[in-house]
Amino acid sequence: AMAALLLLSSLASARASPSVAALRRAPLMARARGMRMGPPLPPKPLGMARGEGAPIVELFLDLACPFSVKAYNAVRSLPPSAGTIIVHQVPQPWHAHSTLLHEAALAIRVLAPERYFDYFGALCDAFDEYTEDKLVDETRAQTLERLCTLARDSVGVDAAEVRALLAHPREASGGNAGCKLTQEVKWLVKHHRARGVHVTPTVFVHGIEAPQVDSSFTTEQWLEMLSTLRAAASA
Repeated sequence: AMAALLLLSSLASARASPSVAALRRAPLMARARGMRMGPPLPPKPLGMARGEGAPIVELFLDLACPFSVKAYNAVRSLPPSAGTIIVHQVPQPWHAHSTLLHEAALAIRVLAPERYFDYFGALCDAFDEYTEDKLVDETRAQTLERLCTLARDSVGVDAAEVRALLAHPREASGGNAGCKLTQEVKWLVKHHRARGVHVTPTVFVHGIEAPQVDSSFTTEQWLEMLSTLRAAASA
């Protein structure tokens, strides 16, 4: 009797559990039925890397944060051989204009990725022109126009092309649709939330948060740390 019960239980389980083939067919069947398979996934890594080889450092930065700008200015002059620096953008909600700055940087990543770090650096250099006290009386459109002009003047990207990516729909049906880069911003935010990043800058070394590294690090201190890590890896 016990054997019969076990056999029935096994058969019921087999019927309840989909086969591998059925699991593989599920997405196709769902699409055919018009079912939603979840939020879109990024087609490529979210961060932008500069340098080469190990150590691999991830730097989470907000373009509206003075400490992030200080940290980026310390690493932007590192030689490529020092290691790989991956910059992740972190638009912080308590800076009302932060998303606009990050959207502009994303536009350059889309239009001219080879000039991304040049424009990121230009935004850092122009930090004092894009603080809250300077923008409080500007409209969103005026700020975006200045960012388009900066793209043209600093890295030679057509302002009209940048404007097309940053423009928000004005028609009544537009609602809160955002611009053509809003999905990119959602991925950035989801990523840094998943990594537990709150303050900026936040640094990770080989995937491990490094709270001992902060905005006070000079270029020389970065070089020393990276050199020490390379030496430890080859010991």
